[in-house]
Amino acid sequence: MVESDYLDQGKLKMQCHTAISVFTANNGKLSALRRIYNSSRDVTFTGKGSESFFGHCDNYVVLIDAIMTANDCDIADNKTLWAMLGFDILDGSVILPKKREAKQNEEHERHEADKAKRRRDSAPEDEKGYWDSKYHNHLNRADIYEEEYNYWKGLEEKFDQIETDSKGLFKDSVSIRTAATNGLKELSRDFSTKSFVFFYNPLWKNGIEKLCNQVSMVDKCKEKWKDGNGVYNLDVLKDILNNRMDELSAPEVTAFEEVLKELHPEAQKQVIGHAVAGDADIKDLIQGVVKSFGSGAKIGVDEYNVLTSKDDKSARKAWLKLTKDFESATATWAGTLFYTGNIREAFGTLTTDVKKDFIKSISEEGDDLVNVSGFEIIKRSFKKDFKSYAFKNVEKAGEAAIENADDIAEGTLRGIKIKAKDAARLDNVKAGVKWAGTLVDFAFNASDNLEEQELARKSGIEMSNGRVAAETVIETLVDVGVGFVGNAAAGFAIGGAAALLGLSAPAIAVTAASAVVVWGINEAFKHKTGKDAGENVADIACDIMGLK
Repeated sequence: MVESDYLDQGKLKMQCHTAISVFTANNGKLSALRRIYNSSRDVTFTGKGSESFFGHCDNYVVLIDAIMTANDCDIADNKTLWAMLGFDILDGSVILPKKREAKQNEEHERHEADKAKRRRDSAPEDEKGYWDSKYHNHLNRADIYEEEYNYWKGLEEKFDQIETDSKGLFKDSVSIRTAATNGLKELSRDFSTKSFVFFYNPLWKNGIEKLCNQVSMVDKCKEKWKDGNGVYNLDVLKDILNNRMDELSAPEVTAFEEVLKELHPEAQKQVIGHAVAGDADIKDLIQGVVKSFGSGAKIGVDEYNVLTSKDDKSARKAWLKLTKDFESATATWAGTLFYTGNIREAFGTLTTDVKKDFIKSISEEGDDLVNVSGFEIIKRSFKKDFKSYAFKNVEKAGEAAIENADDIAEGTLRGIKIKAKDAARLDNVKAGVKWAGTLVDFAFNASDNLEEQELARKSGIEMSNGRVAAETVIETLVDVGVGFVGNAAAGFAIGGAAALLGLSAPAIAVTAASAVVVWGINEAFKHKTGKDAGENVADIACDIMGLK
């Protein structure tokens, strides 16, 4: 601040309010005008002249959009400026002299207080009281002048802060308005009355669209609701929701809706009283069913996700999942080929056998497969899933095969033992693939939780490293458990119904139905809380453990 600076904050606030009203009203009129130009396409004329006319109307729509974008920029900047203003008049010709005067008076009184203190220390006993009183009087006056100095200094700093914070305002709209003005001149050029064709330089449109694309009104709105550390101010968002929603412009409404979805669920609860319900992910359901057709289908889905990724983050995640499923399929294929020597059986691991019976797939040797109860199906399904993670003792498998064999030649027994051992080794390969997949899923959960931790920080919510680790472990275990439940529920429904009718349920049908069940469980949780089953269980467990 210099002495020539002058700012009437109250008056400027009124000007900001007026400007917001004017720009908002203009946008309303421009929006109506935009609809009129867009309606030109409803006319059913054909021919070169008609197309030129339609194109001319489209160009005016581009111009109108540009002007509305510039207006939105100025609305947002006026709101930002309005929020940083108070009501004091900041006059440099008053503030700076008063500040200097207060400082001088403070220094004078402190000097006088020091003199009185020295006189008190050297004065006779009967005069000490007098000089002590003088000392405290000067000291009290010095403190009063210091408060006055701080007051004037605060006003000076307020002016400087406003000047600094407002430097970046009202710049985005200038270039857009200039480009719109130039575009309007281009549209006013030659017109052929004979061919009914408008002539203009099309380059102006590219310039305007480029400028408008550089200005994200939604991002500008989001930034003004954050503090200096990039954290959303939850009190401000709550105040907007409760008191000022009708004052928001169209871009601000869009920004507010996006911010609510971006917030950590705990922050969402603080602002709107509940977590934002997640949208049903139908794509995930379809992909889950497709993946039930085997490793080849999983790899195909992963490749599709890689090709359709919208950003680097989703592409990286899709690549990692593709790598995981490809390596799992390769390991299973190679292990099957090595321990069975059967190429057809090895390639069969890449797809699901559509002829395979579900009841037989969960049975054990010697089981009676007639009239299997629903409870028995559930029990066997869980047992099979648990066993798929267990590693077998190869030697014991060989010995058990011999013990269960009938009285046959020794050479044949040796062959049975070798086959039993190879079968156990193959089961161990498959178990290893299962554990490797679970570890990769653990890594994915860890990555998601680290992102959640950053989201929590931006939402003003504390999430410690200990909670990140605990949630990752619990979510991975719950994900595995939900898979078990899905298999058991699908087996109970499809396998049980088929058994009652005396039919055999294809294992692939149960696998596909399991994908639907798992999807349904997670979507039910997401609809209620915004998080899937694993995240909800992890949150509850961590809250019970007192982890922040």
